[in-house]
Amino acid sequence: MKKIWFIRHAESAANAGLPTSQPDTIPLTEKGIQQSRELAEQITEPPQLFVMSPFIRTQQTAKPTLEKFPEVPVEIWPIHEFDFLSPVQCIDTTVDERRPWVFNYWERCEANYVHGEGAESFTTFKNRVIASIKLLETSPYDFIIVFAHGHVMRAVWQYFATKNIVIDDDCMRYFRDTMTLLPVPNIAIFKATFGNNTWSMDDPAFDPRREEQRQMSTGQG
Repeated sequence: MKKIWFIRHAESAANAGLPTSQPDTIPLTEKGIQQSRELAEQITEPPQLFVMSPFIRTQQTAKPTLEKFPEVPVEIWPIHEFDFLSPVQCIDTTVDERRPWVFNYWERCEANYVHGEGAESFTTFKNRVIASIKLLETSPYDFIIVFAHGHVMRAVWQYFATKNIVIDDDCMRYFRDTMTLLPVPNIAIFKATFGNNTWSMDDPAFDPRREEQRQMSTGQG
């Protein structure tokens, strides 16, 4: 069995409600830096490979752990966060200021829609996440730690739960209505295994399939 740990980055300036500009350069806060040190203390077994996104906040989160295991190779993959809003339009804005744009984007829920310059569609986002999952499946390493982002981890979980490679408006609505309920706090660790062409999550805090059944039985969703 192959063992893969997905770890969300520590608290970033955007998470703390501070104004930010380019998504890839958003740094950790002082609290986030401390969280990254605490994370390194939790990881006692060296993996065979570290994978991280090209965004600064994942690399800063990974830094103490990489220093702890300097012999482990590191690779940068396109597992960066879902940039569904145009960075050009979001310069020096806060989470609260972007909230109406976020609401309108998810209300529209069109998988191929692009918000503006520098943004990506849901289809593009899901395709690159699934491509990275396929790379993990074929990797020669048996224990890999992946430093990623909240929506990336939700997209990974959606793929594991549904096995659906069709990316359309229905897939996007499922992500919006079900996967966004998945709690992914800073430095959360999702532990997964892969074997016999099957992915499974170890002791998940949230099972989207079970949540979907609960919503159907209570008339919610």
